[in-house]
Amino acid sequence: MNSETPLQSQQWLTEKELARHLNVSQRHLVNLRKTGLPHILLGVSVGYKLAEIEAYLCGNRRLSSH
Repeated sequence: MNSETPLQSQQWLTEKELARHLNVSQRHLVNLRKTGLPHILLGVSVGYKLAEIEAYLCGNRRLSSH
């Protein structure tokens, strides 16, 4: 039997981890949050659920016309 809670079974990343994962700056993540990037505030820390981030990025991507 799985003893993990629903929050534990999801992969959550810190701002630093997500920035490294996406190869962007932490400042860029702050700007993306202002435009709707899903996140959760945990006191002064910010958490990101990887599955939500991937869905957001897929739904908001723009293909180049070049």
